[in-house]
Parts: sequence; structure tokens; C-alpha cells
Amino acid sequence: MYQNWLGVVVFWLLLHIGWVAYVGTDTVIGQVVNSLFTIGGVSVSLYLIWQARRRQMRRPFTSRLFLLLLFANTMLGLGECGQLVYFLQERTRTEPFDWIDLIFSLQIVIYIVAFGYFLQNRRREVNLRVFLFDEFIILVVAGSLSWHYLVTPYFEANAMLTFETILWLRYPLGDLLLLGGMIVLFFGLMKRGNGSSLLLILIAFHFQLLADLLYVVLERFDYPFPSSWLDPLWLATVMIVGLAAYRFDAEESFVNIDITRRWIDVLRLITPYLFLLILFVTMARQTISWNGLTIGLMIAIPLLISRQIRIVVDNQRLRENLEAKVEERTEALASAMEEMRQMAYHDALTGLPNRYLFARLFQDALYRAEANDRQVGLFFIDIDHFKQVNDTYGHHVGDQLIIDVTIRLQKKLPPHTVISRQGGDEFVVLLFDVEQESEVVQCGEHLVSLFRKPFHHGIIPLPVTASIGGTIYPAHAASRADLIEFADLAMYEAKRRGKNQFYLYESMVTNI
Repeated sequence: MYQNWLGVVVFWLLLHIGWVAYVGTDTVIGQVVNSLFTIGGVSVSLYLIWQARRRQMRRPFTSRLFLLLLFANTMLGLGECGQLVYFLQERTRTEPFDWIDLIFSLQIVIYIVAFGYFLQNRRREVNLRVFLFDEFIILVVAGSLSWHYLVTPYFEANAMLTFETILWLRYPLGDLLLLGGMIVLFFGLMKRGNGSSLLLILIAFHFQLLADLLYVVLERFDYPFPSSWLDPLWLATVMIVGLAAYRFDAEESFVNIDITRRWIDVLRLITPYLFLLILFVTMARQTISWNGLTIGLMIAIPLLISRQIRIVVDNQRLRENLEAKVEERTEALASAMEEMRQMAYHDALTGLPNRYLFARLFQDALYRAEANDRQVGLFFIDIDHFKQVNDTYGHHVGDQLIIDVTIRLQKKLPPHTVISRQGGDEFVVLLFDVEQESEVVQCGEHLVSLFRKPFHHGIIPLPVTASIGGTIYPAHAASRADLIEFADLAMYEAKRRGKNQFYLYESMVTNI
């Protein structure tokens, strides 16, 4: 579905751009259709975010974050509806800051609130001190450039800073706050989860920044282009944010882009220094005369920044190597512990629970049976003529026979059983969750039938059957030791009576 919606978004934006480019917004129909494109695109974005929020209702943080994005994108739609109403009523917006500007400004404010909420929730995954330091560098650079290229020319033309100018600056400064934060946050979190959604939001905020900067320039410096030509860029912002929410997957682990981890980390580290370098170059061009000292300074500063980045990258690489070695040794230790646990509680030949693990499982089954007023059946299995197979064909054939018996028991017995190898050719089967004694008898007869189908060594049939004794908890005994002893006695009684049969301990008691 995501691919389908991606196609819808791209197609809608291309149609909008084509309309603005070839029809324009100078005519009534051009302006109305342009507004309808924006309102329709916002509606698609709101639908995508709403669907994404419905999928995440059980996750309060994600649900609230999507709700904030929903409100932010709604602001663009409401502002566009207001402009359309003004246009249809042939009214002119004369105030420097009216209610439509307020609605458009709320979009940026709510985006910033959503970003802060996201950062607050992910504070354990982000080094906040480093993040705030990098963000402060970006904001200082952005604010300085905005002041130099936007505010200073206005001062030169008007000789004073007005409230209107401050309101104009809310666009680039608010956007740069978002964009700088998203750049740092994206490269800090993309490896931990939902990097693709963060990447889409980062792209969307680039469109927002570009549109708002161009809007301020067009409005303040009287270029002969209508600001409505920027509507596709604003629309791209909200539609891509909608796609990011729809793309969000709570189980995603890694961002799906073909960049190595090292280059990702380098780019994250370079970002604040790059902004600083831009400010330094701009300052040098404006205030410093070119001579030998200036050229030396222009070379030394980038080298100094490069050296600092290199030190940080090397330290990070050492940390990653150390983490990799720790992780490797941890995995090796966990594997060794698992192997030791397997050896301690499972039979080496068959992988079945050994007598130690079976004792724990047996006791748990007795506790559950007592609590639920149920019975437990215990079967002691001894393979008839097993010694003859070993003497005739060798121990390797005997071992293979034990494995074949294990496989057949695992495949043919019901799921509410536990099979254990006690050693040699002896097996124990536990049947739990029993309601009637007849179920134990049926299971015992079924066990005997499993051995009547011959086992083979190649094409040679092996002459083995099974003698099986059974007991029932609590009918025959209340303790685990007594049940095992009575099942063993019943098994020997089955052998005494001719082998290849099942014998229940209760019948033995009755005969005595």
C-alpha cells in the first residue's frame, strides 16, 4: 500500500506543478484550481496520518506524535481555505499579520512542538548535550545569515526594525530550527529504527525551508513572481510528512539506504562544522581584505575543522571496534552458556530431555494436575532385543536405532507429551492433562504399535519391539519417585509376560 500512496503523492504533486507552470494563478480559474490542488493534497496527507495513527493506537507516544502532525498539516489546509474564501469574495489582505498568517504560522509552531515531543521521548537514545550543542551551532549560523541578508537590507531601506519584519523572520528561523534539529537527530537515530520515516520528514522540511525562504524573499524584495507559485513546495511538505507517518513501522530496525555506517557517522559529525564553515567564509568575504594572512587563515580554519572531525571519527571508530569485540565475546559467551545448558539438561545423542530436566518437567506436571484436578500418565519404555542389535551390527547401528526411535516417537505422539531418554535403550514418556484412565491405556497401546513397524539398517529390518509399563497419578501413587518405580515394575512385568506389550500397574496390583 505504501508504494501505491507514494505514486499518488508524486502524481498529485506533478499535476500541481504542471498547472502552476502552464496555466498559472493570474486568472480566477487558475487561482481556484491551485487552491483546490493544495486542499486536496492536504486531505490526502491527513488521511495517511489518520490511518497511521489508527495502526498505532496501542502506542501512546506514537499516537500523540501523529496527532500533532495531523494538527500541523491541517493548518495549511485551513489557511488555504481562508485564502480561497478571500479570493472568491474579492477581498484583499491588507494587514501585515492577519488570521490567515496566524494559521500558517501555527503549522511551524506545531511542527516544532511535535519535534520537541519526539526528542523528549527519545532522550535516552540521544546524547542531549551533544545534540543541543550541535543544534545551537546551526541556529547561530542560520540566525546570523538571516540577520545579515534579510534584516540588514530592511534596515537600510526603512531605518528601523518593525513588528512586521519580525513576523517575516518567523518562517526561516522556525524552519531552520526544525531542519537543523532533524539533520542531527536523523543521523543520530537512523540506525536504531524507522530511519526511512525520519529521512522522509527530513526531505519534507527541506521543502518547507526552501518555500518559506523564497516566500520571504519574494514578499520583501518585490520580485515579479506571485507567491502562489510556491504552493507545490508547501504541499510537498505536508504530503511527504503524511507518507512518513504512513511508512512508519514500529518494528523497523534499520534505514534502507545504500550508505555505509562510517559515512553516515561522518556526515552527522560534519553537519554543524559545515554550518560554521559557511558562516566563516561569508564573514571573510564581507569583512576581510585578501592578503597572505587572510589566505593562510582561510586554509588553516578548514584544516583545523577537518582535524577535529578526524579525531572524533577515530575515537568513534575505536569505540565501535571495542563495542564489536564486546558484542562478539558476549555472543560467544551466550553460545557457550547455551551449549552448556543443552549438555546439562539434554541427552547428547537424541537431544531429548535427560533424567535431570525430565524430573523438573515431571514435578511441574504433577503440580498442574493437582491444581486442575487432572491426571498424569507415565510410561517406561524398554526396547526389546536391543543388545542383540548392538552385538550383531555394532554400536553405531544401535545409536542410529535410538535416534530413529526418538524421531518416530516425536512424530507420532500427541502434543501433550514429554519424551525423555533415561540412558541406554530406556525411554520415559509423560502424558499430562489426562481426564480419564482410558486415555492412558490408549496411549500405551499406541506406543506398542509404533514399534511393530520395523526399523531398518539399510535394507535389513531390525528385530526390535518394546515392553512398556505405565502408571497413573494420583491413582497409583502421589509422589514422583513412586510413580517411576511402579512404572519400572510394570515394564518388567510386560517383559515377563512375553515382551512387545503394554502393562498398566493397576492391573498388576489387581492380579497380586
